[in-house]
Formats: sequence, structure tokens, C-alpha cells
Amino acid sequence: MHIKPKPTPTLKARPGTTEEIFAKTLAGAEALWRETHVESLIERTLQLFSKNFSISSMALLRQNRDRKKITIPISGFDTPSYFDDSRQKIIMGRLNQFQANASDYAEGINSLQIEGRNINFAMLGDNDQDTYVLLWLDSDRPNESTDVAIDFLVRQLQNTYRWFSRMTETQSLLHLDDLTGLYNHRYMDVALDRETKRSLRYGSNFCLLFIDLDNFKPVNDNFGHLAGSQVLREVAAIIRATVRDVDLVFRFGGDEFVVILIEADSATGLRTANRIQERIEQSKFVVAKDAFAQVTSSIGVAAFPEHADEKERLIAIADECMYESKRRGKNQCVLAQVNANYSRATAEKDQKVWPNR
Repeated sequence: MHIKPKPTPTLKARPGTTEEIFAKTLAGAEALWRETHVESLIERTLQLFSKNFSISSMALLRQNRDRKKITIPISGFDTPSYFDDSRQKIIMGRLNQFQANASDYAEGINSLQIEGRNINFAMLGDNDQDTYVLLWLDSDRPNESTDVAIDFLVRQLQNTYRWFSRMTETQSLLHLDDLTGLYNHRYMDVALDRETKRSLRYGSNFCLLFIDLDNFKPVNDNFGHLAGSQVLREVAAIIRATVRDVDLVFRFGGDEFVVILIEADSATGLRTANRIQERIEQSKFVVAKDAFAQVTSSIGVAAFPEHADEKERLIAIADECMYESKRRGKNQCVLAQVNANYSRATAEKDQKVWPNR
């Protein structure tokens, strides 16, 4: 079995012809694609295949890093009409033989022969990430313009997907806290914007936990900042292990953490906060040879939109509830009250009020 790359076709567009208009239209597509969500981009591109180039049989597969295959439905296509499960299995079996050398055919369009039919395919992604595989049969009305257009669309799709992947990796690094590996304060603002908009649009809710460690300063004073940093890393791991994978955990700064519980009401938020508080209290942190430190946590809990319908207000309420926990003696969780007055001046929230926080 031989997989061969298709040569890149060229189209010589004469001024004033339909080919020139066609080429200019394609040239403008990239600017639009750079503002499109990647999965939507793939589907819209495949719909162009069907609408403009008379391609009737097409499939889009996603192959995870563990080589599990997922068939993704494409709006307007009856994928199993040709690329049924049995043919997909044969095709993916052949492609997997060459997966280690994906660079040999990752760019542009390639083809292979199965059952006497010429099957075109294009790869999005590489071995270090989930890979999309586009499969399609030749156009029912092949011509020079169609070959040029399809090749252009595929290559731009590959370039744009690569750009999205690199941008996502860069953003992930910018949004991570170096010490704990949690999301940082910068990304919390982005996530809260997204969750508030989603909640308002779909009528869902979410909960915000504001966590501050009690008596953390003595750890740094008595054992040094390296020991304090290790405690923070271990606390971050406790919080991360206590919540669901879908929930978001942030290091707000210093010894403060924030958790966004997706689609959770205030009762769920309080239960989760209590679990976090208990697990931190029960943990012993190794800070030196034969030396252990113990810290506790004060946690404020507020729900959107039950307690606030804007993100700044929600943060302020959860923050105030955390300080109320400090006033009550620390090492506990305080749930916000509906219609309560949370207008206390920020200046009053001074560390001097809680000297051993």
C-alpha cells in the first residue's frame, strides 16, 4: 500500500476573469478564519467542500493521543454513506502505520487507494496533540479550479489549526501560576467573564470560593520561604484534588486561592468549601527534617446569580465572607446571605485586624 502526496495545483488567473474573482475570494478567507473558533472553522470549511465543489462523501475523524478514534458529525453530511465504520477502520489502520512519520504527509492533501476508489485525506495536528483527519472522495465534477480551491482551503485550514494550537499553548503558559501550576489571577478575570455570560445566557449558575490560609506567615518566619512555597504547592494540590475536573482553581495571590465551581448552587458550594477546609486542617506539611507545619483556611462562598449578578460584586461578596470567617475565629466557611449588606469599606479589611492571618 502506497500513500502519496498530491502535488500542489496552481491556477493562472487572467485579469477580469471569473478565476481572478475566485482567487481574490479565497485570498480573503484567511482573515476571517483567524477570528473563528477552530472546531467551527473545520465544519464550515467542510460545508464549503460540499456546497461549492460537489463532494458528496466526506468524514471528519478525531484521533486522541491514545489512538482512540471519534467520528465527528458534520452538518449537512451523511457520513456513513461511504465512510462507514468498517471503511473507517481500514483507513485508520493504514494511516496509523505511518503515524510515526506524519511529517511525510501532514502538509496539503494526500491520497490512498481502497477498493478501487481514490480517497483523499488531510491531517490537522501532529503526534503531540489530538489529530483531526479529513477524508473525502474526489469531486463529482473535477476541474482545475476545483483542485486549486480545495488545495487552498486544506492548506489554510492546516495553517490556521497550527496557529490556534500554538496560541493556545502560549495562552496556557501566560495563565499559569509558576509556583503552584494553578491558573493565575489574570486568567480568573477571563474565566469569570465567560462564566457570567454563559450563566446569564442559559439560566445556569456557578459558585465562587475565596480561600485564605490562616497562620501562614509563621511558616515563612520560622522555616523560611522555601518551606512556605512547598506548603502552598501542597495546599494547591489538595484544593485541585477536592473539586471536579470541570471546576477552575486559581492562585489569587500570596496565600489566597479562588475556586469557580461550574454549574453549582450555593449549597453545593458550601459543601465543597467544607471539604476543602477539613482536608487542609487535617494535613501535615513537612517543612524541615522532623518538622511539620499545620495551616487552616478561612473560606467565603458566594453564588452567581443568587448573591450577585456581576462578577466584581460576586468577588467582593465572597471576599467579605472570607473575612467574616476570620472574625469568627478562622478555620471555617461562611456562605453569603441573600440581600445582605456587603458595603464595608475596603480600608477596613486591613491585615492589622487579623495580625496572625
